[in-house]
Amino acid sequence: MRANVAALRRLDAWLGHQGLAVADLSLFACERYFAELLDDAAVSTVRRHLAVVRAAYRYGIRHGIASHDPTGDVRLPRLPDREPATYSNEELRAIYAAIRSEREEIVFFLFAFAGLRLCEASALSWGEVDFERSQLKLIGKGGKLRLVPLHPVLTQVLRDHRRRARPGRAHVVGTIHDRRLAHRTWIDTVGNLVRRAEVEIEGPSHAFRRTVATVMHEHGVRSAVIDRIMGWAPRTVRDRHYVRIAPQVMRDAILTLYRDDPICPQQLAAAEEPLMTTRAKTDGFLAREAERLEQLERELGLV
Repeated sequence: MRANVAALRRLDAWLGHQGLAVADLSLFACERYFAELLDDAAVSTVRRHLAVVRAAYRYGIRHGIASHDPTGDVRLPRLPDREPATYSNEELRAIYAAIRSEREEIVFFLFAFAGLRLCEASALSWGEVDFERSQLKLIGKGGKLRLVPLHPVLTQVLRDHRRRARPGRAHVVGTIHDRRLAHRTWIDTVGNLVRRAEVEIEGPSHAFRRTVATVMHEHGVRSAVIDRIMGWAPRTVRDRHYVRIAPQVMRDAILTLYRDDPICPQQLAAAEEPLMTTRAKTDGFLAREAERLEQLERELGLV
């Protein structure tokens, strides 16, 4: 939200300097504004500013505040393709060794073993942690509900944390007054942890998410399964209304994380325990039906 306000304020200041009203911004003047913005801001930043300004003008048109959208002809340079920044297993072990607090421990395991978005982790409540079915129930982007299987390591870390937490706490990671941590606090927590481990990477929080997806891909997990775990796949009618437990193929995919090269002692201990909970075994029919439907979707070319 702050970034959106800053983008609109910057345009407003430029319009004031040019002696133009918001409703009088022409196509040519708008192109000039963004060309000047490119001189002192990264392409990614300018593209975000363009999206905000465009949304504002389209809102104005719908409500009769503006007569036209001056951003229609603005064309910006494409972002160059870059190799995604991910952590190596050695770097993950160094980050684990640098943990100095319970908050950092929870943050590390949520990111490294579930691949959550920062906004999803910061909003995670105990009501969304389903120990019985060994999964997280998340509301992701666009208000989409998705089920993320719990890796045995993450399950044990969360259980230990729950036992130590004060009774009645709602947030998995929150303030001492059980309020949601600020977005900036999450960024600082992850950044400080990664820097203490002497690991240099762009976007340290999101790099965990890229790492999770990359490791599953390297272990041969199908793209459709990765997309469902990461929240990239569109939800079907079955997903929205009928499936209450993550299919076994998703659980198997989560178990591939760092399987051949463990990143923490807890992973070695978890490898000696049964990989499926009793409840997951009793729901084997549901898992088989989900796999059968996925096979049908592949045959029909829907995935």
